[in-house]
Amino acid sequence: MINLNRIVPFVLLCFCTNFIMAQKKTKVSQDSIVDHLKISAFPVVFYTPETAFGFGGIGIANFWLKDEKKTTRPSSLQLGASYTTKNQILVYAPFEFYKDDEKWRLSGEFGFYKYFYNFFGVGIDSREEDEETYEVTFPRVRLALMREFLPDFYLGLGYEFDSYSSLRIEENGILEASNVPGKQDGTISNVGLQVSYDTRDNNFFPTKGFYIQGNVFTSSKILGSSFDYSKFELDNRFYQKVGEKQVLAANVFVGSSSKSTPFYDLFYLGSKRTRGINNRRYQDNAELSMALEYRFPIAGRFGGAVFGSSGTVAPALNKLLSSAYKNAGGIGLRYIINKRDGVRIRVDYGMSNEGGNFYFTIKEAF
Repeated sequence: MINLNRIVPFVLLCFCTNFIMAQKKTKVSQDSIVDHLKISAFPVVFYTPETAFGFGGIGIANFWLKDEKKTTRPSSLQLGASYTTKNQILVYAPFEFYKDDEKWRLSGEFGFYKYFYNFFGVGIDSREEDEETYEVTFPRVRLALMREFLPDFYLGLGYEFDSYSSLRIEENGILEASNVPGKQDGTISNVGLQVSYDTRDNNFFPTKGFYIQGNVFTSSKILGSSFDYSKFELDNRFYQKVGEKQVLAANVFVGSSSKSTPFYDLFYLGSKRTRGINNRRYQDNAELSMALEYRFPIAGRFGGAVFGSSGTVAPALNKLLSSAYKNAGGIGLRYIINKRDGVRIRVDYGMSNEGGNFYFTIKEAF
């Protein structure tokens, strides 16, 4: 059944889009390290059962590094900050930099979070009535430096860092009673190899092409990791125009990790790939999920989307095909805040057989 409180973000989207704070080109001097800087910013107001009301803002800067051709992909830097009425803090700064005609790319995120996450247990058979939350505070670093070695193929190194502290779990709850690794404070510090194939025509709103990325990570005691585990991920995306301004987007994701993975780094359904399923509703050491989305214009800067997904989790990669699959789908509204680069505000409402959820953020889900 639809929770009326969750309709708040949909109403607030219309409010927020009328209060776009900045959307302008900024001319810079010849000595600047960037060219054709364009900044967009807007306020954010949201509500979820986990956070209650939250308030903040998001800004995004798009530009080319100095001397880069304007026919290449623009670099980007986002900055977002929010505070919720449950005393949660979210500060995040994802980025993508392109240099030397896109031969070099540096991407990642710096963030700080004091946040609640859902825990329903581990496995595809976890029960909705077992829902509980845990609170954790952590800084986050994600880094990937990649170099083009063949046309559209990139190879490089990646790094992941989360330092969990002040972990608070429910007393006598299912998390406390489980034997999952990571129930105490700890640090994730992983290094890995990344390879990608990227023929998208646009980073923010692709209309054609492929994006395929594979990652293999392992924890490193040398870098201060509290855990000993490894994981791999394969993210496959495809985009195709099906009309003058209509796009069909598809995403297939598979991932697997070793048994000693801390519970807060398990694969899970309820991510942006499987909108409509409660966040971390199903989690385990392996995931296979598939999503399909139809994107279309409405009028002016407004557009829409219809999406669906199916996915599962399992204790091991070879169990994914025999595991039960969970389905979800929904609709979305888009508002273009940067016509030059195609940056959009996104609000989605997704539903599964257990109810629905709103999502309000910047950029497409995939």
